[in-house]
Amino acid sequence: MPANRMNTFAANVARSLIDENPTFQGHAHNKQAIQAIGDTAELFTLNLTPFVAQPQPVSAYSLFNGIDDVSHLLAAYQTAKHSLRFEMDLTGATAHVSAYADDFINMALAKANATLNHRHAELIAAWVKNLDIYCAVKSIESFFYSQADLTLLEIAPTYGWDVIFDHLAIRCGNQANRDAERIASLLKEEHGYSTTQFSGEDFYQFPDGWNAYPVYKMLENGQALRVFIDQSDAHAATQIIQHWNHVYGYTAHHLAIRATTLQDGKRIAVPLQTVMAALEEAGVKIMTPTGHYTSGLLMQVFTQPEKNSSIPIELKQQISAYGEPLGKTIENAKLLEIVSRMEMPPELAEAYFSLYEIQYHPGNPLLSAPYYQYFLPAQAAHVIKTSQQIS
Repeated sequence: MPANRMNTFAANVARSLIDENPTFQGHAHNKQAIQAIGDTAELFTLNLTPFVAQPQPVSAYSLFNGIDDVSHLLAAYQTAKHSLRFEMDLTGATAHVSAYADDFINMALAKANATLNHRHAELIAAWVKNLDIYCAVKSIESFFYSQADLTLLEIAPTYGWDVIFDHLAIRCGNQANRDAERIASLLKEEHGYSTTQFSGEDFYQFPDGWNAYPVYKMLENGQALRVFIDQSDAHAATQIIQHWNHVYGYTAHHLAIRATTLQDGKRIAVPLQTVMAALEEAGVKIMTPTGHYTSGLLMQVFTQPEKNSSIPIELKQQISAYGEPLGKTIENAKLLEIVSRMEMPPELAEAYFSLYEIQYHPGNPLLSAPYYQYFLPAQAAHVIKTSQQIS
């Protein structure tokens, strides 16, 4: 897959967006990027170049297709988790993870076994079968613990929405131990992920003591997978990411889902505010959204964190020693992130998927073609801050 085809496509998309929306500006040195002005007059750059990747098999499909009861879902989850190497199989990855992390996973599995019905199992299996094994396992763990995740899956058909995977965030430990680097290597070397082909979207450094490695994968069914691998900086002892990792291990801190729908034969993004309102009506509380300055190219919001009151007191005291607020914030165990990414019109979507030699049809919800493929550091920083709020 030649990168120059990606660049030519992105330059055409950038020109189209600039012509249609006067709030966007061209980039003086990069025809594949546009710029937007944020709420504080800061200039943000959005590179529209798709990531180069050879489409890969949908490895979760054979394990989860046709599952319609809880026991079979739990069995398929265990099979998937032991079919490939995951984080806890790596030398050094468990050095700073508490013994409670296993209890947390077992608690989530027990809760699922006790509270989910067969309809829930069918919904979850039908959703994760379109992913790879890595994202299927992480997503199932999130669905088992987070009521918000499951609620969105349940209400989507009522509104005529197709809800699809956008990304996962995996909390690692501390940069001094190269914890995120270890996991990024695992995903690239053993799970088939890759970094982008251009500088700037392969590593993020944040001013408040953490850094991240985004990795990407395209599946043969057209589903794009994004995983955000982050860790605390080497000398940021109070930065919470390493403490989340210590308590919860490598479970996904959040699962990000977005909704699209068909309108007049075109696939469009369901506006973020629309999804927020529906979830709030279903009893899910919402935090503060971000991304208005992108004119809908990328908008994000967290639901209120799922609280975990079962952390052993000794472990909480250990965390609190780094700063009193951490003892409460660490209870923010799981979140759902709702994402909205503006969809390309059919002619651009068809050209986009042709880059991967995938035939496009707007009626297939997996063939979502957002204008912007990546993460925005300013928005990542925003959602990290909101995820630490104590209610």
